[in-house]
This record gives sequence, C-alpha cells and structure tokens, in this order.
Amino acid sequence: MLLAMLVQPMTIHAQDEPPPEETPVAAESFPAYLPFVMQATGIVNTWPPTGATGTSANVNLEWSFANALIGQPRFTLYFEGGDSTPDAAVVTDQAYAGYDPPTLEADTDYYWQIVATDVVSPFRSVTGEVWHFRTEAAGQTPDLNAMVEVPAGSFFMGCDANNPYEEPCSYNNYHQDEPVHTVYIDAFQLDKYEVTNQEYKACMEAGACGAPRKRDFIDDGAYALHPVVYVSWWDAVSYCAWEGKRLPTEAEWEKAARGTLDTRKWPWGNELADCTRFNSNFYRDGDNCNLLDKGTVPGGRYPRGASPYGVHDMPGNVFEWVQDKYDVWYYNYTPAANPQGPPFSRVQKTLWSPWEPPPKDELGHPVFTIRGGSWRDSPLYLDVAFRHWGHHGDKPGTDAPYYRNDKVGFRCAR
Repeated sequence: MLLAMLVQPMTIHAQDEPPPEETPVAAESFPAYLPFVMQATGIVNTWPPTGATGTSANVNLEWSFANALIGQPRFTLYFEGGDSTPDAAVVTDQAYAGYDPPTLEADTDYYWQIVATDVVSPFRSVTGEVWHFRTEAAGQTPDLNAMVEVPAGSFFMGCDANNPYEEPCSYNNYHQDEPVHTVYIDAFQLDKYEVTNQEYKACMEAGACGAPRKRDFIDDGAYALHPVVYVSWWDAVSYCAWEGKRLPTEAEWEKAARGTLDTRKWPWGNELADCTRFNSNFYRDGDNCNLLDKGTVPGGRYPRGASPYGVHDMPGNVFEWVQDKYDVWYYNYTPAANPQGPPFSRVQKTLWSPWEPPPKDELGHPVFTIRGGSWRDSPLYLDVAFRHWGHHGDKPGTDAPYYRNDKVGFRCAR
C-alpha cells in the first residue's frame, strides 16, 4: 500500500553536537557549529496542531522535516494517552513523516514527540518538543455550524489495487478502475456534518432554496437533524451559496475522507467496518447492532468512523453531491493540482478516448458525481475510493436531470 513522505523543503537548521576546538572555515555550507540554543530542530508543520481539541479519533500524526545537519533522517515517535512525558515508542527507524494510530479513545488527551536521527551518522539527532491534542467526546450534540480544516498538501487519489483490504476497483462494465495518482489540494474547510433538514428548511423559508421533490422528511420535526434528501445538485449549490460556501470538489471530498498518508479503504484506515463506525444496513453484526434505526440518522452518532480530519458520516447515511460532473475516465487525466472536475459528463467507459473529455454531455444533460454511499446501498459504494453518479429518482433513470431521491444529500466547503 502506498505511503507518503510529506517533507517540505525549508531553510531551518539544527545542531546537537558541541562546538569543535577550531572555528570552521568560512566556506562551510551549513551552520553545524552554531550554539544549540540558536537552532531549531527542523521538525515543523505538525498535525494536528498542538493544543487542538475535538480532534478525530482517527487522526493521522504528520510533520515536516528539514535540517541541514541530518540529511537522511529516520524517525522515532513516542505517543501516549494521558502522559505528558511520552516514552512509549510506537515507531522506530521510520523514513516517512507520519503515523496512523489505531482508533483513539474519545475525550482523551494525547501527547507525542519525535526524534530524528541521521541514518548515515547515527550520533546526530534532534528531538522535537512534546505536542498534544484532545480527542472528540462521544455523544455530543452536533454543532451544525462546525467546519473542519483540511491543510494544503498532496494525497493519493484513486483506488489502490495493491491494497489487500480494498474491494475490486471496477465492478462492472460501466465503471472504470480509478488509478491512484498524487494530487495537490490547497487548504480548505469542509462541513463537519451533512446538511440537515432543519438547515435546508431555513434556506427555503429565506427564499433562497427550492423545496425537495418530496417533503416527507423536511416537514416532519422528528427528522430535523437528519440529512436533507430528495434534493438535486442545483439545490445543493443554491444552499451552499446561501451560506457563503460551495460544494466541495471530488478531490477535496476524497482528501477529507482519506487524509494524506496512504490509500486506506475507509476514513478510519483499514480496520474492519462495523456498526459503531457508520450508518449502513450491511454492517449490523455485533452487540445491539440490529436495534439501530434503519434509514437516515442525525449527524454526530459515529465519531469512531470520522475521517482523519474529523468529518462525520463520509461513508454511509447518505450519498453526497460534489461539485464535479461525472466522467468515468476522469482519474486518467485529472490535473495534478486542485482539479475542478471534467467539462462534460460521461458514464460509459467505452465512449471516446479515455484520456480526453467528451465533446458533450453523453446523456444530453449533465450528470454529477456523488460520493460516500448511503445507509441502504451496496457495501462497495461505501469505500473511500468508490465513485458514482446521480442517476435516479425513486428508480433508475427517473427524475432526469435532477435525480432526487431519499439517499442523496450533501455538505458544503469553503
């Protein structure tokens, strides 16, 4: 499975050796003999930011390293919950700058520290400060205004056929394997929760949003905090604009779900899925799982299934509209930075060249991408890498071109 070494070039230098007896010649290219007190370690850009609260139970620890003294670093990471002087090494002699811990305990303080050692000269090492964060508490009333920060950087976009935990990357003649490729995304924010009936109804009452195709849920107060459904892509665009936001691009959605370290199958990693992670009829094994509601549920019920950045319900509950039109071949020609989606939509992989967008929308009207699967769809649809497109109302091919049904909602970005 692919792993990323997220190292940013910097001009910070560090030193842990005592100064020699002689002054170095002026031509020396790095300040290896400056006093330690004047130096930085070169361990920077740590994620999560130290002091962060409400951090995802599935957070990835990441950092950047640049130090002229240590040209070939290997990292030792000390990481513990509840101990402000961590001394349990969870990785040693690691080349890449990141760590994916198992799902963490809720509402707990965690502390971590990095030692970087030069592989060529092992006596050279630098030790970072102790960073800390606190994980999100379970059972909290969701803050509907909450957005998560997704920092700038590259990630692995697509389906990794070499990941032994992954489903088949293409399951029928209409779907194309989604080749893994590295994509850079600028920093952005994403709604922590899917947009609810309560929020969407406020937009309707303000005259900025049209009504859902069916009002069964939006007019029933019992569903106020459930994700809005029976809305089109255009409805989603209108709502996000009303809030001063926009729909996320497909690439942004996938990065927010996966993080940057690897090509994981689920937002939490490759650990087995179960009914404590997300809302899906296909994962009902375990104590009391069959007692859970069938249908949509309010956001915030599944902090154990949150993405590395803390986004809830990215798999399951409802599919989510994203900004992009859907082209089955798009991952073959995606731009390397901030892809905005193809200019036309195409749903059959046999049509036109796979390396170029088609000259027109294949169906005569645009079709848009949906991501994340829903509470009642195929379990394959729940994988982070799986791409789909809105194509039916109450049954396939109906309600074109809006394709509004009871299993597709959305969230907004900024």
